[in-house]
Amino acid sequence: MKIGLFYEWPNPALRDWKRLFEEGIEQIQYAEDLGFDFVLIAEHHFSNYGMSPAPLLQAMAIAERTKRIRIGTAVLALPISPPLRLAEEIAVLDNLTDGRFFCGVGRGYQPHEFARFGVTVEESRERFNESLDVMLQAWSQDTSFTYNGRYVQVPEPTVVWPKPLQKPHPPLWVAGASAGTLQLAAERDIVPITSGFSGPEAISEATAQLLRFRRAAGRPVDTWELGAQTICHVAESTEAARALAGHARWQNRAGRSLTRLEVTDGRAAAAPYPGEPDDESFWEALFYGDPQRVTSKYLALNDAGATFASAWMMVGDIDHAQLMRSIRLMGEEVLPALHTAQPPRRLVDELLEREAAPNALAPGATPSD
Repeated sequence: MKIGLFYEWPNPALRDWKRLFEEGIEQIQYAEDLGFDFVLIAEHHFSNYGMSPAPLLQAMAIAERTKRIRIGTAVLALPISPPLRLAEEIAVLDNLTDGRFFCGVGRGYQPHEFARFGVTVEESRERFNESLDVMLQAWSQDTSFTYNGRYVQVPEPTVVWPKPLQKPHPPLWVAGASAGTLQLAAERDIVPITSGFSGPEAISEATAQLLRFRRAAGRPVDTWELGAQTICHVAESTEAARALAGHARWQNRAGRSLTRLEVTDGRAAAAPYPGEPDDESFWEALFYGDPQRVTSKYLALNDAGATFASAWMMVGDIDHAQLMRSIRLMGEEVLPALHTAQPPRRLVDELLEREAAPNALAPGATPSD
């Protein structure tokens, strides 16, 4: 099981921007030394929920300060960016990082951000599909092409140079848990990454759907990749970790405020919201605790079908020194057990025999979510 870090660079107190970025890069350098496999960079705009509006620039800065760790996006929100420009910049980045880059893409989900780019949530899926089509053509075609979509047009014959170093393009990841996203991942052989917040059973169901779609698409079902996004902190004791859970709660509430359009002068209103988990339920969803508790929670995801996970440690206003300690404990005491873990061999048969959930999208149907 591969493990990486995830960054949005939240800034509740609007403290020094440069130091915030520097701390993240120092943490990533330390994680590389300790054997972490990758780092993911989100894309967010126009609020202190996350200071990652230029993930490709941030990826380049990380690459210049590291040597081995793979660097990816989680994710580039395709509906809000010109796909030809993205394809060019990703190709340059892939060459300059010597092929260490992988490209996570998604629809995005925040109406606060979409509105400021003149995009609606309702049109985001179609914009995503058209943008991805254009990017794949840009990377794979050595002759000029045009494109005439509903939202994306390339009216003039165009060829995109340079091509990525990795052929035909950097590995693609797609974010989402819906049946439509999992079907897209299976049919295009893209790696899906979904939330681990709902626990192993949700990962098990996502794996089952992915395998059914892979089988329908004629792809192997004895090998697959599926990732889980987790909010993680490792401390010397579970009690010490639990004392820091308020930072994760801020991050969760701030994200919901963007969805509810409760942002004033770029400051997310990180207030309680209707239906939010109570303290005990929220705690159980976190990958917080001593090394033993955290290890067992990741191994449960692996047993459910996750082949990698991202550890979202920089949440809220958590202190840099606490994050460095968490990374050290994770690297020294958790990673060794995870790096040797694989989903059990019996899992494929068990999941393919499972009856599809009522809301699952049958193979061959049209994705609508």
